Amino acid sequence: MRRRKLVTMLAVPMFAVGLLVAGCDDDESAADQTTLSAPAPLAPASIAADDQAGDGRSVTVARLTLPAPGFIVIHADGGGAPGPVIGHSDLLPAGDSNDVEVALDTPITSSATVWPMAHVDVNVNEAYEFAPPDEATDAPALQEEAGAVAVVPIEYSVE
Repeated sequence: MRRRKLVTMLAVPMFAVGLLVAGCDDDESAADQTTLSAPAPLAPASIAADDQAGDGRSVTVARLTLPAPGFIVIHADGGGAPGPVIGHSDLLPAGDSNDVEVALDTPITSSATVWPMAHVDVNVNEAYEFAPPDEATDAPALQEEAGAVAVVPIEYSVE
């Protein structure tokens, strides 16, 4: 089921770009045509974070590699899998980032598992747009092997 949701999330932005490109008339001059950039690549990405303790207002991700500009998104636990989004980083560059602190929109009030996940700015507008089921433009980044989502569970202890 998770794979189907990911495929659906990825298909929507690609379909939208296809419609925009199909709507361009070949007879228009180059000056009149809108230039579309290709959607950002989703792989390869990696993420590493250690178990940590704090006041519940932020989570630090030790290492992140993105294939294109994107975000670190912190998910609450959803029964042993990523659940609702509780915070996200500002836009990060493609490549490696270290020790990224992510402020949480919803503070952690008791010790819990949280899920840092790499996301790509698919439509390249520098804004985080992922709040399923209503908004799923920016997609989770994928690891190189088997196309798995770049996500890691960590234990967070509230002090």
